[in-house]
Amino acid sequence: MQPDKPFYYFNGFNSAILEDFSGNAKISSVADFAVRLGYRFVPVSTCYRRARVHSSEVLADISSNAQEVVFCGSSMGGWFARILQLQLGQARPGVRSAAVAFNPAFDLSLHGNLLLGPQVNFVTGEEYTWTRQDSDGLRRMENGVDDRLPLPFFVYIDKGDEVIDWQQSAKKHASLARLVLFEGGCHSFDHYQEALADFEAAFMK
Repeated sequence: MQPDKPFYYFNGFNSAILEDFSGNAKISSVADFAVRLGYRFVPVSTCYRRARVHSSEVLADISSNAQEVVFCGSSMGGWFARILQLQLGQARPGVRSAAVAFNPAFDLSLHGNLLLGPQVNFVTGEEYTWTRQDSDGLRRMENGVDDRLPLPFFVYIDKGDEVIDWQQSAKKHASLARLVLFEGGCHSFDHYQEALADFEAAFMK
């Protein structure tokens, strides 16, 4: 049986990954990068009201012969990538893994309640209400992992992020991750090509 090398990609909050993501340059670039390096690219369209269910599904998808796993995402997807890496590290410490986060959300135990109220998914158009119960679910996930586990974590931040304060994010991640800052950009994250090149150089060495 050939060793498995999955590369998971997670969308941000109020987003989704379409079955045909060819029109999304960022996701397409990550997919091409993963395939070029011999990974099985797995895009996971994530609804964060069901984050615990999604995490269980992803962990169950990782085969017993998994050689290496990469979790990658943008914004809330970057937070989720790290959570899954830590969950896998606790459950199966022998599996090599990396988490790659573009403009990641962080400290949802503190900031999750900022999401409360009416929301619209800008990809699917779904309208819904984010509740305190939804925020509590993310808080429990965050509190259920040890973010000090010495697992390779790569954080890439655009200083032009208009949603997440880059200085607070840099302060949070400086001691936990390989942290690379880019001038300009935006919350959607413009420097994915440079970030992927840095990740390849650092993790594949």
